[in-house]
Parts: sequence; structure tokens; C-alpha cells
Amino acid sequence: MDDSPRYPKRILRILSKWHVDAVTPDDCAACSSSCCSHGGFAILENVLKIFDLYQEGKLGREDYEFQIGLSFRDFVETYFDVLWYPTGRWFRSKHVAAFFMKSLSSDNHLISIPAVGNSYHRTRSKLFNENPWLNKGCVFLNKKVGEWPFDDRDSSRQCILHDAKAMTHLTQKPIDCVFFVCTRPHELKIPTKRISARWFRALAVSYPDSVQRFRSMVEEEKEAN
Repeated sequence: MDDSPRYPKRILRILSKWHVDAVTPDDCAACSSSCCSHGGFAILENVLKIFDLYQEGKLGREDYEFQIGLSFRDFVETYFDVLWYPTGRWFRSKHVAAFFMKSLSSDNHLISIPAVGNSYHRTRSKLFNENPWLNKGCVFLNKKVGEWPFDDRDSSRQCILHDAKAMTHLTQKPIDCVFFVCTRPHELKIPTKRISARWFRALAVSYPDSVQRFRSMVEEEKEAN
């Protein structure tokens, strides 16, 4: 039985408009381009599906072994940086729990980016741009990015979370990676503050109470143990 619901219309409208001038749709769909070493983020619904795959032993890559036997909380803590993003005006404020996939270093260490206000993206970009040897790509690629930020033309590199339905349906593929595109190789399409605000608001409205739900899951796990 297919348990991948179709995105709400507001999400589909944003994706359709944002992708209209992307020139690398195949690369962005499969994450075979080194552009994808700067991935987006997952929402809680994605993470739950990823954790299901992990528990079923279906997460695997050729140059790194995922730790076995992790609880949900430990799995998230190990492989994601988690931030809360406020959306809307104060009297209509809603928050989104954003789960940023950690990158892998050349020696298989997971790289966690410190949460400095709302500047996660800038901090990550600055760190990797100033230390290009450090970033070997998202931990959920099937193998490392060899020559970031240069194009190593390795079309066999894939996102192990990719799903053919991810452009229209909620799957294990992180929804912000579906949104995330390049206009040409190595030229990321950077959203304006207005577009980013609209995207975060759409996520908060379409998949509400993610912060509270995540906190509840973590607390329930603590109490159970």
C-alpha cells in the first residue's frame, strides 16, 4: 500500500513556479550533481519515513556504515542538525522543525553546523567554502562527493532517499531538497527572503505543530527508557 500522500496544493504551486527555469532537473531529482553537497532540509514527516527505512536496514552507501540500533532520538541527533524556524507575524506565528542532514568528511566524520541564530545556511556555506577539502557531501548520498566544489562528473552518485514521486508526493526525500535546484551546474538558485518566507509558511501550515510533535516524541522515548 502506497503511504506517500500528495503534497497540498500550496506546496505544489510553489514547487512548480520555483522549478520553471531550472536547467538541471535530472541532477536535482537524483542528487547526482555536486551541487547537492549543499542539501536542503527534511521536515518531521520525511524524517519519520527515513527512520522507518533505517529500522528496516534499507539505508546503505558504499563508503560509510550507518550506526545500528539507534533509537529515534539518537538517530536524529546523529544524522541531523535540528532548528526551529518561526513563520508569520507574531499573532499568527507558526514554527517549522527543520532537520538538516549532516555532511560527511573525507575520514567519515559527521559534520555538525552550529546553530547561530537563523544563519545556519550562511555558517555552513562559509565553513565549506573556506575549507573545500572538508565537505564530501550529504550523509544520505550513496558515496562521497570527490572534488567539491568542482564537477567530478560522477553521474553514478545518487541520493539514497530519492523517490520518483518526490516532486509531487511526500516521501522520504527531504522536501527542501525537492525545492532546492540549480539554474546551471554549480549555480544554485537562491530564493529571496520573500520566497523563503512563503516556503516556510506553506510548510508550517501544511504540516502543522512539527516542533511540538517532535518534542513529544522525544519526551515519550525518554519516559519509556
